[in-house]
Amino acid sequence: MMTVKEISRLTGISVRTLHYYDEIGLFSPTEKNEAGYRLYDDKALERLQQILFFREFDIPLKEIRSILENPAFDKDQILQMQRKMLTAKKERVERLIAGIDDILKGAGTMDFAIFNKNEVEEMFQAMFEHMPEHIRKIAVDEFGSEKEWSGTVGKTRFSPRRKNRLVRRSWRVTANVLMPFCRN
Repeated sequence: MMTVKEISRLTGISVRTLHYYDEIGLFSPTEKNEAGYRLYDDKALERLQQILFFREFDIPLKEIRSILENPAFDKDQILQMQRKMLTAKKERVERLIAGIDDILKGAGTMDFAIFNKNEVEEMFQAMFEHMPEHIRKIAVDEFGSEKEWSGTVGKTRFSPRRKNRLVRRSWRVTANVLMPFCRN
């Protein structure tokens, strides 16, 4: 069993943030000792790891809780999805680094193609490609088209508030739609 302070040191997450996760029911202690200290076992740490993977994609805490509490939650399926999303993000970063390297080497050409796709759009596209047809239809019904679903939240011209709402809307669709798919 680990205390909040030990988890904070292990993960780099502040004690206050861990307490907040407990307050909102996202990451609760396994038990509390006689002195009232929160204690966490390995299963709780696995849940925290899932939370942190989702946070890498700026998924709202409310949506993360919804996904993790869904009875259809399949850890392996979600990890596969997260892996694909991280791979898409890694490939984009590698393209950006290669572009910088070309500039540093004195390449006289300007390549703007490396900027034409947002990693969020790529992640949603990767998820969309692995959904069964009936699940794709639900996402298309919600957003109007596959392109809108995968691309809406990646648009950089939206205000941060509007973009945040669009991200939440996409994750609401994903959480509600993807979970039954995870059972298969």
